[in-house]
Formats: sequence, structure tokens, C-alpha cells
Amino acid sequence: MVGLLSSIPILLQPFSSPIGGKLADKYSRKFILFVTRILEASCFLFMAVLVNFEISPLISIAILSILLGFSGGIGGPSWRNMLVDILGIKNVSRGNAFTELVNGVVNAAVPALAAILLTIFTVSELYWGLPLISYISSFMILYLVIKMPSQKILNQNNKDSSIKDSFRYAIRNNQIRPILILGCSTLIWGITQPLVPVYCRDVLNLDGAGYSLITSANFVGAIFGSGFLILLGRRLATGKLLSTYILLYSGFTYLFFTSQNAILSGICAFLGNMFITIWIANMFTSLQTIPDERYMGRVMSFFLSMFGLIGVGFIIGGFFGDLIGINLTVLISCLIIVSINVIVLFTSKSYRELKI
Repeated sequence: MVGLLSSIPILLQPFSSPIGGKLADKYSRKFILFVTRILEASCFLFMAVLVNFEISPLISIAILSILLGFSGGIGGPSWRNMLVDILGIKNVSRGNAFTELVNGVVNAAVPALAAILLTIFTVSELYWGLPLISYISSFMILYLVIKMPSQKILNQNNKDSSIKDSFRYAIRNNQIRPILILGCSTLIWGITQPLVPVYCRDVLNLDGAGYSLITSANFVGAIFGSGFLILLGRRLATGKLLSTYILLYSGFTYLFFTSQNAILSGICAFLGNMFITIWIANMFTSLQTIPDERYMGRVMSFFLSMFGLIGVGFIIGGFFGDLIGINLTVLISCLIIVSINVIVLFTSKSYRELKI
């Protein structure tokens, strides 16, 4: 039940992301981001109160998780395209790289920090930290709202301002269409993730400490991938290289699940996560750079909707992992990713020649 409740936000984001994309094109992105962050912080505050005072905690978490999911979906396109507003088109690739670097460092540090804090506070008391961090983040964004120049926004009466029209634009664009098609790889990526702890336990015979080392290899891989992005920037964002990254990820993922050696599996986890980090950052860079300015938010929202389907992938992966086995589930997932990329590479000349 707890796992289901925690997955609600990511499952709902695909439904609200297109709305957020339209708002990001029509209104101030910095204002939208500030409002959604305040809403999320307030949800965390109510959650902390309800959990600590034991006021229908499961029901309250479910309701607040729904609000968090919609808020995250609405704010996502504004956040990603604000990087363009702040850094400009030429530097946005490094902005994405630093974003992924911060994510990698935070993901690596949070489990250790949580373990330390749990020796001091109870789980319920730790809920108070969520609104504290979120409100600090909100007021940091408020600084951007005040200091950043006004954003050029889409005319509200523009005939191309609907989500339907922007989707038509994305599908007809020879460079955006293949990138969005390849975005469905995020769903397949999600399928493999719930199988990792099961494989570590049942095949690699790792205890909690061993699994933590495998997880750390993932995070370190993300940090290394971010380092390459910072050093090389947009030179890593070409059509052929985008497919190369995801194909290498697929190969190392399959090797991870076929190896019975924990060290080899750790190396595969490191390399796989390094390449998927580079791929994700460059996918964002491509969709921040290619679209016409009046479509930026909505085009980004379509990819974020696919990115939100990772939660669906978790459910599918868990189901088929039990039904047909882990190895076959991973093999089929990797073959689907390979097939999609090979088809796009051979059928789309504009994608093969893509350079950001």
C-alpha cells in the first residue's frame, strides 16, 4: 500500500504535463514554477501534520499525493524551459548536465543521510523536513522571479496555442518526431528497475550492504555521465550519438541481469547509468533547442509525459518479472529499445543528421 501511494505522483504527471506545457508557453514560467513549488511545499506541510497527528494518514497521503502529481506535471515544463531563459540556448546543455549532476549527488547522499537521521528522529518526525526543504526551494525560485527579466510569452489568441495544434506541430517536425518516438524508451527503462533488487537478492545473493553498493554504482555512474556532459556540452547531442547511448545502456543492462558476479554486475550498473544519464540530458537539450519558441513548453511536456510513464513501467516490470521471469522480461525490454532505435535510425535521415 505504501509503495502504491508513493507511486501516485509519477503516475499522474503524464496527465498534467501537457497542461503545464501550455501554461509555460502562455504565461510566465518563473511564476508558474513558484506557484507549483509553494503548492507542493504546502502539501508536504499538511502531510507532516496529518501523519504526526495520525489523522487518517493513508487517506491523507493518497489525496496529497494526487495534488503533488498534478503540481509536478504542471511545473515540469516551466522548470526545464526556464533553463533556456536563464542560460540561453548555447549553454542549456551544460545546465541540464549540472541538473543531472545534482540529482546524482542527492540520490547518492539521501539514503545515507536518512539512515543517520533515523538514529535521531522517528519516521513521522522526518516528514517535517519535506515542507522545510520545499519552502526553502520556493523562496529561492522567488529570487529568480524578482531578478530574471520578463519572459517573452505566446499570444493567448494565437491560433496555434492549443495542445492539439502543438502535438500536430511536433509530429510533423522531422527532427522532433523521432526524438519523441524514442522517448518511449523511458517506459521500457522503468520496466527493468523493480527487477534490480530482486536479482541482487535472489541471484547475486547480496544482503542489504551489497545492494547498497550496487545502488551506489548507479549513482556514481550518473555523476560521471554528468561530468562528461559538463566537459563536452552540446557535442554529445547528435542523433546517432543519442541512439548509441541508449543502445549501450540496453547492452549493459542485459549484461547486468545475466551476470552472476556481483563485481561485474556493479560495473555494468555503473556504465549503464552513465549512458542513460547522458541520454536523458541530451534528450532534454534537444527538445529545448529544436522547437519554435511558441511551442517549447508543450513539446517539452510531451516528453515529460513519457518520462512520467516510468511508474507504469515499474508495474509492468514487476508483473512480467513474476510471470515469465526476470531474464526474459529484461531481454524483451532491451530488444524493444534496440528495435525502436534501429528503425528510427534507418528511416529518419533528419534524425541521423541531427546536431544540436
